[in-house]
Amino acid sequence: MARRPYDLPPMTTLAAFEAAARHCSMKTAASELNVTPGAVSRQVKALEEELGRALFVRVHRGLELTSEGSELAETLALGFARTADVCRRLRSQTDTPSLTVGATTAFAGYWLIPRIGSFWQRFPDVTVNHAISDDPIDLRRGDIDLALRYGDGTWQGIRAIRLFSDHLIPVCSPDFAATHPGITAADLPDLPLLRMTGVDASWIDWDAWFAWAGVSGTSAQKRGRSLNNYTVVLQATRGGQGVALGWERLVTPLLDSGELVRLVDQAMPSPGAHYVIWDEARTPSRPMVQFCDWLQEQALA
Repeated sequence: MARRPYDLPPMTTLAAFEAAARHCSMKTAASELNVTPGAVSRQVKALEEELGRALFVRVHRGLELTSEGSELAETLALGFARTADVCRRLRSQTDTPSLTVGATTAFAGYWLIPRIGSFWQRFPDVTVNHAISDDPIDLRRGDIDLALRYGDGTWQGIRAIRLFSDHLIPVCSPDFAATHPGITAADLPDLPLLRMTGVDASWIDWDAWFAWAGVSGTSAQKRGRSLNNYTVVLQATRGGQGVALGWERLVTPLLDSGELVRLVDQAMPSPGAHYVIWDEARTPSRPMVQFCDWLQEQALA
Protein backbone atom coordinates (compact mmCIF):
# COMPACT_ATOMS: atom_id res chain seq x y z
CA MET A 1 0.00 0.00 0.00
CA ALA A 2 1.33 3.44 -0.92
CA ARG A 3 2.20 5.64 2.02
CA ARG A 4 -0.23 8.51 2.45
CA PRO A 5 1.15 12.06 2.27
CA TYR A 6 1.89 13.52 5.72
CA ASP A 7 0.95 10.16 7.27
CA LEU A 8 -2.66 11.35 7.58
CA PRO A 9 -5.84 9.28 7.64
CA PRO A 10 -8.07 9.66 4.55
CA MET A 11 -9.35 13.22 4.17
CA THR A 12 -12.94 11.99 3.95
CA THR A 13 -12.69 10.60 7.48
CA LEU A 14 -11.13 13.82 8.77
CA ALA A 15 -13.73 16.04 7.10
CA ALA A 16 -16.60 13.92 8.42
CA PHE A 17 -15.16 13.91 11.94
CA GLU A 18 -14.54 17.68 11.96
CA ALA A 19 -18.13 18.41 10.94
CA ALA A 20 -19.54 15.93 13.47
CA ALA A 21 -17.31 17.37 16.21
CA ARG A 22 -18.27 20.96 15.38
CA HIS A 23 -21.98 20.18 15.60
CA CYS A 24 -21.77 17.30 18.11
CA SER A 25 -24.26 15.64 15.77
CA MET A 26 -23.91 13.05 13.01
CA LYS A 27 -27.24 14.17 11.54
CA THR A 28 -26.31 17.86 11.29
CA ALA A 29 -22.86 17.00 9.94
CA ALA A 30 -24.49 14.78 7.30
CA SER A 31 -26.78 17.61 6.21
CA GLU A 32 -23.81 19.95 5.90
CA LEU A 33 -21.78 17.42 3.88
CA ASN A 34 -24.79 16.34 1.80
CA VAL A 35 -24.47 12.67 2.77
CA THR A 36 -26.44 10.35 5.04
CA PRO A 37 -25.90 10.21 8.82
CA GLY A 38 -24.87 6.59 8.39
CA ALA A 39 -22.10 7.63 5.99
CA VAL A 40 -20.75 10.14 8.50
CA SER A 41 -20.93 7.55 11.28
CA ARG A 42 -18.98 5.04 9.18
CA GLN A 43 -16.28 7.58 8.37
CA VAL A 44 -15.90 8.52 12.04
CA LYS A 45 -15.76 4.85 13.04
CA ALA A 46 -13.07 4.22 10.40
CA LEU A 47 -11.05 7.12 11.78
CA GLU A 48 -11.38 5.83 15.36
CA GLU A 49 -10.24 2.38 14.25
CA GLU A 50 -7.21 3.78 12.43
CA LEU A 51 -6.17 5.93 15.37
CA GLY A 52 -6.98 3.27 17.95
CA ARG A 53 -8.78 5.87 20.06
CA ALA A 54 -12.38 6.71 20.79
CA LEU A 55 -13.11 10.24 19.59
CA PHE A 56 -16.72 10.45 20.77
CA VAL A 57 -18.67 9.20 23.73
CA ARG A 58 -22.23 8.29 22.77
CA VAL A 59 -24.60 9.68 25.40
CA HIS A 60 -28.38 9.72 25.56
CA ARG A 61 -28.52 13.31 24.29
CA GLY A 62 -26.15 12.72 21.40
CA LEU A 63 -22.37 12.95 21.20
CA GLU A 64 -19.61 14.24 23.44
CA LEU A 65 -15.98 14.54 22.45
CA THR A 66 -13.34 12.63 24.35
CA SER A 67 -10.15 14.49 25.31
CA GLU A 68 -8.43 12.97 22.27
CA GLY A 69 -11.39 13.95 20.11
CA SER A 70 -11.30 17.52 21.37
CA GLU A 71 -7.59 17.80 20.58
CA LEU A 72 -8.04 16.49 17.06
CA ALA A 73 -11.15 18.61 16.41
CA GLU A 74 -9.38 21.83 17.46
CA THR A 75 -6.36 21.01 15.27
CA LEU A 76 -8.51 20.22 12.24
CA ALA A 77 -10.66 23.34 12.68
CA LEU A 78 -7.55 25.52 12.79
CA GLY A 79 -6.05 23.81 9.76
CA PHE A 80 -9.23 24.01 7.69
CA ALA A 81 -9.73 27.67 8.67
CA ARG A 82 -6.20 28.59 7.58
CA THR A 83 -6.63 26.71 4.31
CA ALA A 84 -9.93 28.52 3.69
CA ASP A 85 -8.23 31.84 4.47
CA VAL A 86 -5.55 31.21 1.84
CA CYS A 87 -8.19 30.22 -0.71
CA ARG A 88 -10.15 33.39 -0.05
CA ARG A 89 -7.07 35.54 -0.49
CA LEU A 90 -6.18 33.79 -3.74
CA ARG A 91 -9.69 34.40 -5.06
CA SER A 92 -9.60 38.05 -4.02
CA GLN A 93 -6.52 38.68 -6.16
CA THR A 94 -8.67 38.55 -9.27
CA ASP A 95 -12.19 39.23 -7.98
CA THR A 96 -13.70 42.50 -6.83
CA PRO A 97 -12.76 43.10 -3.16
CA SER A 98 -15.66 42.00 -0.99
CA LEU A 99 -16.64 40.84 2.45
CA THR A 100 -19.68 39.36 4.13
CA VAL A 101 -20.86 40.79 7.45
CA GLY A 102 -23.15 38.88 9.80
CA ALA A 103 -25.56 40.61 12.17
CA THR A 104 -28.89 40.09 13.89
CA THR A 105 -32.01 41.52 12.28
CA ALA A 106 -32.27 44.20 14.96
CA PHE A 107 -28.65 45.34 14.88
CA ALA A 108 -28.60 45.34 11.09
CA GLY A 109 -31.92 47.12 10.69
CA TYR A 110 -31.60 49.73 13.42
CA TRP A 111 -27.86 50.45 13.55
CA LEU A 112 -25.78 49.04 10.68
CA ILE A 113 -27.86 49.51 7.52
CA PRO A 114 -28.77 53.17 8.21
CA ARG A 115 -25.01 53.94 8.37
CA ILE A 116 -23.61 51.65 5.67
CA GLY A 117 -23.94 54.26 2.93
CA SER A 118 -20.96 56.18 4.31
CA PHE A 119 -18.78 53.07 3.97
CA TRP A 120 -19.80 52.64 0.32
CA GLN A 121 -18.98 56.27 -0.36
CA ARG A 122 -15.51 55.96 1.17
CA PHE A 123 -14.70 52.53 -0.31
CA PRO A 124 -16.69 52.25 -3.55
CA ASP A 125 -14.53 49.35 -4.77
CA VAL A 126 -15.51 47.09 -1.84
CA THR A 127 -18.67 45.00 -2.11
CA VAL A 128 -20.33 44.43 1.29
CA ASN A 129 -22.69 41.47 1.51
CA HIS A 130 -24.94 40.96 4.53
CA ALA A 131 -25.81 37.72 6.32
CA ILE A 132 -28.73 38.73 8.54
CA SER A 133 -29.90 36.11 10.99
CA ASP A 134 -30.77 35.70 14.64
CA ASP A 135 -29.25 32.21 14.65
CA PRO A 136 -25.72 31.75 16.06
CA ILE A 137 -23.00 32.49 13.51
CA ASP A 138 -20.23 29.93 12.97
CA LEU A 139 -17.28 31.95 11.66
CA ARG A 140 -15.20 28.82 11.10
CA ARG A 141 -17.32 27.90 8.08
CA GLY A 142 -15.70 30.77 6.20
CA ASP A 143 -18.78 32.15 4.43
CA ILE A 144 -18.96 35.11 6.84
CA ASP A 145 -15.90 37.34 7.28
CA LEU A 146 -17.00 39.57 10.13
CA ALA A 147 -19.92 39.45 12.56
CA LEU A 148 -21.46 41.91 14.98
CA ARG A 149 -22.23 40.36 18.33
CA TYR A 150 -23.23 41.36 21.85
CA GLY A 151 -21.47 39.80 24.83
CA ASP A 152 -18.42 40.02 27.06
CA GLY A 153 -15.90 39.86 24.22
CA THR A 154 -14.36 36.54 25.25
CA TRP A 155 -15.32 33.80 22.80
CA GLN A 156 -13.10 30.81 22.12
CA GLY A 157 -11.29 31.02 18.80
CA ILE A 158 -12.55 34.55 18.13
CA ARG A 159 -10.87 37.93 17.80
CA ALA A 160 -13.05 40.80 19.01
CA ILE A 161 -12.96 44.60 18.86
CA ARG A 162 -15.24 46.43 21.26
CA LEU A 163 -17.53 48.95 19.60
CA PHE A 164 -19.83 50.30 22.31
CA SER A 165 -21.80 49.43 25.42
CA ASP A 166 -25.47 50.23 25.77
CA HIS A 167 -28.35 50.91 28.17
CA LEU A 168 -31.64 49.06 28.57
CA ILE A 169 -34.67 51.34 28.86
CA PRO A 170 -38.41 50.53 29.09
CA VAL A 171 -40.09 51.92 25.97
CA CYS A 172 -43.65 52.03 24.63
CA SER A 173 -45.78 53.88 22.11
CA PRO A 174 -46.94 57.46 22.85
CA ASP A 175 -50.56 56.29 23.03
CA PHE A 176 -49.67 53.54 25.52
CA ALA A 177 -47.80 56.06 27.69
CA ALA A 178 -50.75 58.47 27.56
CA THR A 179 -53.11 55.80 28.89
CA HIS A 180 -50.67 54.81 31.66
CA PRO A 181 -49.59 58.08 33.30
CA GLY A 182 -47.35 58.24 36.36
CA ILE A 183 -45.86 54.78 35.88
CA THR A 184 -42.84 53.87 38.02
CA ALA A 185 -40.46 50.91 37.77
CA ALA A 186 -42.43 49.15 40.51
CA ASP A 187 -45.59 49.34 38.37
CA LEU A 188 -44.07 47.71 35.29
CA PRO A 189 -44.67 44.05 36.28
CA ASP A 190 -48.43 44.74 36.19
CA LEU A 191 -48.28 45.98 32.58
CA PRO A 192 -48.20 43.84 29.42
CA LEU A 193 -44.49 43.23 28.90
CA LEU A 194 -43.06 42.25 25.52
CA ARG A 195 -40.06 39.99 25.92
CA MET A 196 -37.54 38.04 23.88
CA THR A 197 -37.23 34.27 23.96
CA GLY A 198 -35.00 31.81 22.16
CA VAL A 199 -31.90 34.03 22.08
CA ASP A 200 -28.46 33.45 23.56
CA ALA A 201 -27.88 33.64 27.29
CA SER A 202 -26.24 37.07 27.10
CA TRP A 203 -29.52 38.75 26.13
CA ILE A 204 -30.94 40.91 28.94
CA ASP A 205 -34.48 40.03 29.95
CA TRP A 206 -37.09 41.74 32.10
CA ASP A 207 -36.18 39.73 35.21
CA ALA A 208 -32.59 40.98 34.99
CA TRP A 209 -33.81 44.54 34.55
CA PHE A 210 -36.14 44.28 37.55
CA ALA A 211 -33.31 42.88 39.69
CA TRP A 212 -31.08 45.80 38.68
CA ALA A 213 -33.87 48.34 39.39
CA GLY A 214 -34.55 46.83 42.82
CA VAL A 215 -38.06 45.70 41.95
CA SER A 216 -38.36 42.51 43.98
CA GLY A 217 -40.86 39.67 44.04
CA THR A 218 -41.70 40.00 40.35
CA SER A 219 -41.59 37.83 37.29
CA ALA A 220 -41.69 39.00 33.70
CA GLN A 221 -43.79 35.93 32.94
CA LYS A 222 -46.76 37.43 34.81
CA ARG A 223 -48.25 39.30 31.87
CA GLY A 224 -47.44 40.06 28.25
CA ARG A 225 -46.15 38.07 25.31
CA SER A 226 -42.98 36.29 24.22
CA LEU A 227 -41.44 36.83 20.80
CA ASN A 228 -38.23 35.45 19.32
CA ASN A 229 -37.28 38.38 17.09
CA TYR A 230 -36.33 41.80 18.45
CA THR A 231 -37.50 43.64 15.35
CA VAL A 232 -40.97 42.12 15.84
CA VAL A 233 -40.83 43.07 19.54
CA LEU A 234 -40.28 46.70 18.55
CA GLN A 235 -43.03 46.55 15.92
CA ALA A 236 -45.46 45.30 18.56
CA THR A 237 -44.30 48.03 20.92
CA ARG A 238 -44.82 50.73 18.30
CA GLY A 239 -48.33 49.32 17.80
CA GLY A 240 -49.19 49.98 21.45
CA GLN A 241 -49.23 46.33 22.47
CA GLY A 242 -47.06 46.71 25.58
CA VAL A 243 -43.71 47.73 27.04
CA ALA A 244 -40.37 46.47 25.73
CA LEU A 245 -36.78 46.77 26.84
CA GLY A 246 -35.12 49.09 24.36
CA TRP A 247 -31.41 48.89 23.62
CA GLU A 248 -30.82 52.63 23.65
CA ARG A 249 -28.26 52.73 20.81
CA LEU A 250 -30.66 50.78 18.61
CA VAL A 251 -33.96 52.52 19.44
CA THR A 252 -32.68 56.12 19.49
CA PRO A 253 -34.01 56.80 15.95
CA LEU A 254 -37.46 55.59 17.06
CA LEU A 255 -37.29 57.83 20.12
CA ASP A 256 -36.15 60.81 18.04
CA SER A 257 -38.99 60.29 15.57
CA GLY A 258 -41.57 60.01 18.36
CA GLU A 259 -42.60 56.48 17.41
CA LEU A 260 -41.47 55.30 20.86
CA VAL A 261 -41.12 57.04 24.21
CA ARG A 262 -39.39 56.17 27.46
CA LEU A 263 -41.93 55.04 30.03
CA VAL A 264 -39.67 55.41 33.11
CA ASP A 265 -36.35 57.17 33.65
CA GLN A 266 -34.22 54.24 34.81
CA ALA A 267 -31.60 53.08 32.28
CA MET A 268 -29.77 49.84 33.08
CA PRO A 269 -26.14 49.74 31.87
CA SER A 270 -25.64 46.66 29.73
CA PRO A 271 -23.31 44.12 31.36
CA GLY A 272 -21.66 43.45 28.00
CA ALA A 273 -21.00 45.41 24.83
CA HIS A 274 -21.37 45.18 21.08
CA TYR A 275 -18.31 43.80 19.26
CA VAL A 276 -17.11 43.14 15.75
CA ILE A 277 -15.62 39.65 15.63
CA TRP A 278 -13.79 37.29 13.26
CA ASP A 279 -12.14 33.87 13.30
CA GLU A 280 -8.76 34.14 15.03
CA ALA A 281 -7.28 31.70 12.50
CA ARG A 282 -7.86 34.23 9.71
CA THR A 283 -5.52 36.94 8.54
CA PRO A 284 -7.84 39.95 8.08
CA SER A 285 -8.10 41.06 4.46
CA ARG A 286 -7.87 44.69 3.42
CA PRO A 287 -11.69 45.05 3.21
CA MET A 288 -12.02 43.49 6.68
CA VAL A 289 -9.55 45.99 8.15
CA GLN A 290 -11.26 48.89 6.40
CA PHE A 291 -14.66 47.81 7.65
CA CYS A 292 -13.45 47.35 11.24
CA ASP A 293 -11.87 50.82 11.20
CA TRP A 294 -15.08 52.30 9.82
CA LEU A 295 -17.19 50.53 12.46
CA GLN A 296 -15.06 51.98 15.25
CA GLU A 297 -15.48 55.46 13.80
CA GLN A 298 -19.24 55.00 13.64
CA ALA A 299 -19.34 53.69 17.21
CA LEU A 300 -17.75 56.93 18.43
CA ALA A 301 -19.98 59.18 16.31
